[in-house]
Amino acid sequence: MSSDALTCPKCLRKLQWPVVPERSRSARVVVRTGTDAFIRHPHARIRLYRDDRNSGADLTGHIGSWGGPTTLRYLLRFDIPQAFANAHVDIKTFKPTRALLKLCVADAGRYNGLPIRIYPLTRPFQQGNGKVSIREKEIDGCDWYHSAPLIVWQREGGDYTGKPSAVAVLGEEGERETIIDVTELIVDRFKDFASTGTWNDPGMIIMRDPEHYGYYGYVTIHSLEASYLGITVRSPELFIH
Repeated sequence: MSSDALTCPKCLRKLQWPVVPERSRSARVVVRTGTDAFIRHPHARIRLYRDDRNSGADLTGHIGSWGGPTTLRYLLRFDIPQAFANAHVDIKTFKPTRALLKLCVADAGRYNGLPIRIYPLTRPFQQGNGKVSIREKEIDGCDWYHSAPLIVWQREGGDYTGKPSAVAVLGEEGERETIIDVTELIVDRFKDFASTGTWNDPGMIIMRDPEHYGYYGYVTIHSLEASYLGITVRSPELFIH
């Protein structure tokens, strides 16, 4: 079975047909720009670096469990309107039928096969310039308690709605790329746009699946800042059909 096979969103088993994960993948619009940040609960901090603060400038970051079940989270917001403008596609009349998110694993370590769940954010976040390995405090972005400086999350760790959601497994069997069906999340954004006339997309939050028991650990993925690493795209990509 191809290692690039799509993961079934219900049973998490590998499907039999491959999905092309590279830049050449066919889609009406491919989105590669946006903002992102890795946030972590203070229980998951690396004490040497005091990195429970914002780490929006890192090339890689962690998703998973460390010191708690969902303490390592990833906030991601694609600039969809800009991508449509660049592709010369009218976003006002476009009706998406499928949306696929590609995440690339930088290091699965010994914690490969991380079950994740993706939820739509209900509050936008501000990406900061902090890095995990830098001790100097950066207060220009979000963290576990704040969506932006002086703006507190209503729910610690990010404000999001439970439905719809998307599930997948990161780094399964040593795979470096994971394709995730996020159609429901993207279709909802377009429906809101059609009804209000205003594009409002706070983004998405990715964490260890809180409904999946028995897993402990984390996986390291590439962030949007890793877009220039080599010929192959390593940063997150969103394929909209």
